[in-house]
Amino acid sequence: MADFVAPEAIAALRAHPGFPAAMRVSAAGLVSMYQGGHLLNWLMDDRGRLMFGYLALYLHTSRDPDDASSGLTPTRMKAMCVEFDFCSPGRAGAMLSLMRFGGYLTPDTQVLDRRQRRLLATPKLYALLRARWRLHMEAAAPLLPDGAALLSALDDPAFDNALVAAMMERFRAGFRFMHAAPGLGLFGERNAGMLILLSLITAGAPDDTMPPQRPVPISIAALARRFSVSRPHVLKLIRDAADEGFLERIDAEGGRVIFKPRLAEATQTLFATMYLFFTDSARQAARACAGESRAAG
Repeated sequence: MADFVAPEAIAALRAHPGFPAAMRVSAAGLVSMYQGGHLLNWLMDDRGRLMFGYLALYLHTSRDPDDASSGLTPTRMKAMCVEFDFCSPGRAGAMLSLMRFGGYLTPDTQVLDRRQRRLLATPKLYALLRARWRLHMEAAAPLLPDGAALLSALDDPAFDNALVAAMMERFRAGFRFMHAAPGLGLFGERNAGMLILLSLITAGAPDDTMPPQRPVPISIAALARRFSVSRPHVLKLIRDAADEGFLERIDAEGGRVIFKPRLAEATQTLFATMYLFFTDSARQAARACAGESRAAG
């Protein structure tokens, strides 16, 4: 495991008195930002769509004005998805089409060779990812000595591309969020699985722990409607989580659940890992931007 997410670093962050509040802010924010539908869910889970956005932005920023085959092209995107064992080439092509339809990508009209089909990231894609970065940075800032400085760096337009480059450097080195909490693959590998988990995390009382120790209410129908999945899909996820020792369903009709210690530890570890990943990437990006400023001056 990379040094920045070493077990002792994760444990120290989890032990910070402000960690539960940060976790609540991030979890609630991610649920509120959800944008999806039946077709998107069929193509890729919510975690996958975010990673796809990172890959698209990374390829966009790597384009060479003198090389029409560089940057974000369907060929290069499909190759990266295969390299990361992320999704099939066919699924990558379908996601690119949906991102164009949604206004997140647009054809590069400066490329005269139509065979290249280079795409450009639009301000809408930058805004989507920037909102997520700001959400997590605002949550994590009180936990870190340099948190305020890292948060202010988000106001620098040059910071976006440097941050994506730093993130991709870590992904290429083998970092994956789920490596720290592999059991959460039960949620992460299912459509809307992580969002359902986050909804349960934030369903606890304000004076409860994070995740909550006391029983929390659950509505299968409401979760299915909110995240554009079927009720059997949600019900199977909850039942499987109970079978795996993550949740305990109580009441005769299973209208409330309790987080078991295994799930509580895994979710805390995942959030701590996420904060450490973002802030370590942000530090590298800030150094890169500072170096460019000195060189320009």
